[in-house]
Amino acid sequence: MNLQQMRYFLSVAETGNITMAARLLHMAQPPLSRQIKQLEAELETELFDRSSRRLQLTPSGVLLLHRVREILNLTERSLQEVRSVGQAVSGTLYMGAVSTANYMLLPTLIKDFNKLYPQVRFQLITEATTRITELLEKGILEIGIVRTPFNSNYFDSYNLPEEKLVAIINTDSQPLPPAKTSLAVSELAAYPLLLHQKYENLVSSVFRKHRCQPLYFCRSNDTIPLLGWTEAGLGATILPQSAAVRETRPKLAVYEIEDDELTTTGALVWLKKRHQSAAAAAFISFFIEYFSAFKNHPGK
Repeated sequence: MNLQQMRYFLSVAETGNITMAARLLHMAQPPLSRQIKQLEAELETELFDRSSRRLQLTPSGVLLLHRVREILNLTERSLQEVRSVGQAVSGTLYMGAVSTANYMLLPTLIKDFNKLYPQVRFQLITEATTRITELLEKGILEIGIVRTPFNSNYFDSYNLPEEKLVAIINTDSQPLPPAKTSLAVSELAAYPLLLHQKYENLVSSVFRKHRCQPLYFCRSNDTIPLLGWTEAGLGATILPQSAAVRETRPKLAVYEIEDDELTTTGALVWLKKRHQSAAAAAFISFFIEYFSAFKNHPGK
């Protein structure tokens, strides 16, 4: 299977129609049909269910579509990197970021970076830390902004300052004294917990230290549904302070948790011993310089 066949397959898979795909590829329909059948013969499996008017992918076709997108993405990135050698910093930077970074960190950072490198464009995905590190290892992404912990054996990284985890509660359904701004771990143990699964080990450890038993009502890999469930009064969610700051929903209140171990750290990560594109190298340098200034001058 070569790159041209992959592009043929991708076009047919995305349109669900041979005629439309042929038109987009600027070729006749019969040669395209032959290419798809040859590909199926080569792979010894059917890629499309042809029983309906619109071509539907078979399970094998779905898997191939996922891989083809990754391969073509990586191919385009490799070509960009080769072309960029010796040229001004430009091209597309492929990066992943956890949702809290997208809301709180990236907008201002990218705005300042863009002033220095206006020719750089971005391909951004929002995923959990584990998925971002997986895509970095595969070469699909160049850099990622994640939450610790992650497997540092494969990555170089630059850690952001620590931030505390806080509790978010619907005060209509679970009222607390108006002047109260923090909760002891023993008080938090009275609430069903809606928790991002990344923090489960840490939270369980802190609860054990205080001789309390956490009640996990819901574990998730995404903070958005947790906040929705919290707003519905189903329990308390625990999130990084930066994620809580942006929540202005009237029913939700944010409380500090009275334990210094409940902290998390964000990090910029990139694969060790891998050639970085000019755009990625520039972003890494900019990121480190940007946050080093904040670490050295916290009030800046």
